Amino acid sequence: MKLNITTIQFIIYIVFAAAFCSFAQPKSLAEAQLVVDSFSPQKDSIVSVGVLINLKDDWHIYWRNPGDSGLPTEIDFTLPVGFKITGIKYPIPKIFYSEEIVNYGYAHQVLLISEIIIPKDFKQKEISITAKLSSLICKNLCKAFDTTLTIKLDLTKDFYPEQHISDLFNYTRNLLPVVDQNIKVLTIKNSNSISLLIDKKILSETEINSFEFYPYQTGVLKNVAKQSNYSMGKYLELTLEPDPFRIEEPKELKGIILLNNDQTKAYEINIPIKD
Repeated sequence: MKLNITTIQFIIYIVFAAAFCSFAQPKSLAEAQLVVDSFSPQKDSIVSVGVLINLKDDWHIYWRNPGDSGLPTEIDFTLPVGFKITGIKYPIPKIFYSEEIVNYGYAHQVLLISEIIIPKDFKQKEISITAKLSSLICKNLCKAFDTTLTIKLDLTKDFYPEQHISDLFNYTRNLLPVVDQNIKVLTIKNSNSISLLIDKKILSETEINSFEFYPYQTGVLKNVAKQSNYSMGKYLELTLEPDPFRIEEPKELKGIILLNNDQTKAYEINIPIKD
């Protein structure tokens, strides 16, 4: 076939247009990856897995309690028969607020860790793990971010992830609230509020100057962007207001207290509300 100048120009135009369109396509607003921390099948019966979520600037995803709007980020795992898995270990969330809307969640990047328990009598050499992520990402508007992720693990040899993945597991573990710690806090039910009190010297090595509370329960307490503490002698007090649209009265406080705005000093609490 003989090509004339017009044909050649047209082909060049198509090539450049395709290249430009490919280059000009915006990156995904969010990307998810199923990752695994290092483990030795000969020694370990527990394997740490995580869903790593990367978000475009100014977009965020939600915590287990999304706050005034949004949906909790959830992960449903499919595992071989006999395997067990812990619930998601959520790092300490950040607060996002606009006008009167307050939300809890994560920006930029978050790793949501779970622990897979391998049965002792399991003999298979390779397993497949599937994680179905159900979530919502928001900026000025919200979009569903649902995806299914799969990874295969070889159980005949030790596994070592890339260094940045191993570092991310270690970093995230430092941001998890301490569970089953004997942290003594007090609650007092008032006519229109609940007082949460904490001893300023609850940790022997650190004096507590401030603390915040992140509730696990949705729609029970009013979400506040900036929480204020009041000095009560040896105690600090945080006043919590019930949600005006609540469908039940709060009977206990389940959630996280964050001390001195330090994400490495967070503790899970579950205490009844006393009259």
